[in-house]
Amino acid sequence: MRGDPGRLVRSALSSRAEGDVCSSTTDAPGILSAMCGRAYATYTEEELAIQYLNRRPLRLEGFGATYNLAPTQRAPVVFVRDGARMIDQFRWGLVPVWAKSVEAAAKYSLINARGEGIAEKRSYAKAFQCRRCVVPLSGFYEWKRGGKRKRPFAIHLRDRPIMSVAGVWERWQPAGAPAPLHSFSIVTTRANSFMAEIHDRMPVILAEMDVERWLDPDVHQPDRLRPLIRPCPPEWLTAYEVSTAVNSPTHNSADVLRPLVADVSVSTLRSVPR
Repeated sequence: MRGDPGRLVRSALSSRAEGDVCSSTTDAPGILSAMCGRAYATYTEEELAIQYLNRRPLRLEGFGATYNLAPTQRAPVVFVRDGARMIDQFRWGLVPVWAKSVEAAAKYSLINARGEGIAEKRSYAKAFQCRRCVVPLSGFYEWKRGGKRKRPFAIHLRDRPIMSVAGVWERWQPAGAPAPLHSFSIVTTRANSFMAEIHDRMPVILAEMDVERWLDPDVHQPDRLRPLIRPCPPEWLTAYEVSTAVNSPTHNSADVLRPLVADVSVSTLRSVPR
């Protein structure tokens, strides 16, 4: 385990590219948001290449469909390096660069970055300025309280197989480790009228025309990026209830995504007791 920062961080958790403006980061702990802590990614490498790489061939080590993606696991991330789009698999849960040890990295691992104030929050300001990414998801899970229990729903786009979720990423390399660990957070915003029936927050889902600006490494000005941090139109989304098997990240099969009921509307969601 000694030389692999990714394994070091996972162990700690289980036991309890740039330019002058982007050359360094000084930071402090942020706050972990409870929203968007589970997702799924069932697309193929070919579908990723078509959507993000202009059909350029893509091969990712260890790639496969994930039906129950959880924090600390790796997921495909789209970013720009040397002027070209790249896709690699980063760890979900941003590890701050100031972390000096495995324990510190685990303590300050952040899965969500609230879009409001992201440019000012020291946990994310430099990553927001210089290291933005897109997290391709097939959808995500959220739990709606119904009576005495919470009911899980799978939320996805109505007419597209992949949603482009805004993210920020960081590079962390502990002393003595031969390779860095790359990690990311999902950017969240207030819920639109559809999501508000389930939760008061949602991931920032980018329109196709906004992906280019979000990924552009030459765009550093918060005023040019803040307009992208908004809820998507409610008509983009649909949802259906799934089994509580999704509650455990050890359940990672297609059965987790099997609908209990058909896709639902906002009015149907309103009929579910809070």
